[in-house]
Amino acid sequence: MNRQAAEELLWREAAEIDYLENAKASLSWDMRVNLPPAAGEYRGEMIGFLAGQIYERKTSEKMNEILCCLEEEAAEGNSAVLSAMIMKFRREYRYLREVPPELNRECAAHILKTEVMWRRAKAENDFPLIIPWMKREFDLLKETAAAHGYKDDPMTALMSAGDPGITREKADLLFEELKAFLLPFLDRLRGATVPVAKMDLVGPFSKNSQKEFCAKILGTIGYDFSRGRIDEGAHPYTTANDRSDIRLVTRYPEQNFLSGLISCLHEGGHAMHWQNTMPALSGTTLEKVPYDALCESQSRFIENMIGRSYEFWEYCLPAARRYFPQLEGTAPGEIFRTLSALNFTADRLDSDEITYNLHIMIRYEIEKLLFDGAVSFEDLPAIWSDKYAEYLGVCPENDAKGVLSDMHWYSGYAGYFQSYVMGNLYDGHFYDAMRKEIPDMYEQIRRGNFENVTGWLKEHIQKYGGMYEPAELLKMADGEELSAGHYIGYLREKYGKLYGLAG
Repeated sequence: MNRQAAEELLWREAAEIDYLENAKASLSWDMRVNLPPAAGEYRGEMIGFLAGQIYERKTSEKMNEILCCLEEEAAEGNSAVLSAMIMKFRREYRYLREVPPELNRECAAHILKTEVMWRRAKAENDFPLIIPWMKREFDLLKETAAAHGYKDDPMTALMSAGDPGITREKADLLFEELKAFLLPFLDRLRGATVPVAKMDLVGPFSKNSQKEFCAKILGTIGYDFSRGRIDEGAHPYTTANDRSDIRLVTRYPEQNFLSGLISCLHEGGHAMHWQNTMPALSGTTLEKVPYDALCESQSRFIENMIGRSYEFWEYCLPAARRYFPQLEGTAPGEIFRTLSALNFTADRLDSDEITYNLHIMIRYEIEKLLFDGAVSFEDLPAIWSDKYAEYLGVCPENDAKGVLSDMHWYSGYAGYFQSYVMGNLYDGHFYDAMRKEIPDMYEQIRRGNFENVTGWLKEHIQKYGGMYEPAELLKMADGEELSAGHYIGYLREKYGKLYGLAG
């Protein structure tokens, strides 16, 4: 095989693998939005079949021959895209070859079936219903980790699959650095003399009005509805087929339109990340961003740095009043304080920016206990309640609002929660770098001009898709390595001012 033939074959293989991955993603999206309750078993088998087909294409001898040819005859004239494709497919070839194909298929099929069962368990507030499914899922994840050489450390195997280079020890250090600031800072905020009152939201806020309002705001910020859509589901979620086909799933609580909007802003951040990848990445599989913490950084930047800012509500509130007449007479500061004030709640999705990190730490600590075999699955509701009492001083009303509240453990995303906190840490870096280049960032937001702010994210992060690993992108953006310092500075500045703290 000569080099030209190898290049042509790699492009063809990439395009066809991309079709298979997009078909799998579409079936998963349909499962979360439209699937009849009794169809989970069959849909799981379909997903398992497609996962097997993708596995075979990525680990075939044909793929190995193509990559060997391109690696042996490395061309100085390679485009950055082609070089990234070669590296990506070689990394996946090695990674997937370590996992037996039967395990790969069973894992994909069982995870989808477990998620379908979780939807029922949550709706019926029946945690025991999901336990056998969850046990099997975690066993399969442990088997997968062991296949990769991490029999004694499955957490690192799961985390590093989505965040290259991260280990359990490194994540622990980042969490400890942040926690060392958060806990005493929260004590200072609790003792502050400046009251930060939350407004009483007077519902109901109709779902139709929320849908129209959220669509308007997302469109203004930069979500392209010609290449994306919004649907309602049991849990907020976004998936990408191609940059031309993005599916955003959210929720619209009728008593709290702010919760619905914040959810849309978060998922919109994910969606815009994928929409803003370079057109040249379509059909290469590089348009799928495989880095968990980096993806969460883009969603949480839109949600927090933009959507929870005072200036955003100076711009946004007049539109909100048109959709929700009960907001007449409400001031931007009231919305800002309602979204920013400390909210010691058992609901992660309704928490404030600071305590959100504690919600993630709780889940991360429980995951470690599960994978270490230190606790049983049957004990999870009690452990969950104990952790919430310790960290936040609250307990969930029931399992549906507690251990069943998130889809992650029931849809294959064990070893994922730390990426939310790491995403916040990335945002601290991006925020400081952006403020240097756009010092009037918030004045632009006040005027409803989001082009430069979202454009900065597109230019420095989003356009590259999966071409570069997060550590490399961060170096390109601000020349540093990931740490908690920038994010701590952001929280100290915002909340110190809000609560009247000096220094």
